[in-house]
This record gives sequence, C-alpha cells and structure tokens, in this order.
Amino acid sequence: MSSPAQAFQPTTASQVVDAGHVAAPTGKWKVKVTFFGRSGEDIPLRQGDLNFGYVHIQDGHPINDTSLYGYIDKTLDSGNYGSPSGGKVTVRYNTGSGTFRVVFSEREDSQSGDGRPVGIITAFME
Repeated sequence: MSSPAQAFQPTTASQVVDAGHVAAPTGKWKVKVTFFGRSGEDIPLRQGDLNFGYVHIQDGHPINDTSLYGYIDKTLDSGNYGSPSGGKVTVRYNTGSGTFRVVFSEREDSQSGDGRPVGIITAFME
C-alpha cells in the first residue's frame, strides 16, 4: 500500500517554487485546461486567439467542450505522434468515425509569463 509520504520532496532550494511569485497568465495566454503527452509533456490548452488555442479551434472547427477535451485527451494518450516539424508536433488518433488531430508546440513564449509551453495550437476531426 502506498502512502502520501512518497510525494516529491525538493532536494535543493532551487527546486522550490513559490506559486505566489508566478503571475497567472491572462488574455490569450490564460490556460483553460492542462493535458499531458504520453511521455509527460506539459501541453496546456490556452484561451488563445485566431492563430492558436481554444479560440482558434472553436473558430475553425466548433465542438462542445466535453467532446473536445475528451478527443484531445484520448489523442495525446493513444494517438500516433509524428516527428516534430517546425517546432510543432502532430498527433493523430483514429476514433472509429474519423481521425482526430492535435497539433502542439513545446516552445515557451516569454509573453505568457508562466514559463510553460505555448501548448495546443489546433485540434480537430480530419
């Protein structure tokens, strides 16, 4: 039986992060949902704008949030990862009724202010 004592314990002061010193992003950089890739990649879905993120997805391929989040999660967990190209990774998953595609970037953007990757650029049923 596992115990909570197995939680991560920082080994140096540099590994301790005071969340009070990290401003939460706002506007297009606000994180709506966080997903993780099969290898543990941090892949946030940000509010975005017409070029990336939630706004971009809903502008071009409207889908209700529950289905969108489910498809993204399943695709990142069980999909086929393509080789990175132009700083972006494309993942495809055959849903049985079509192929769902997620494109994300692990590149950090200093404008976000949170030190996390840009994350999901787009996601849609092909």
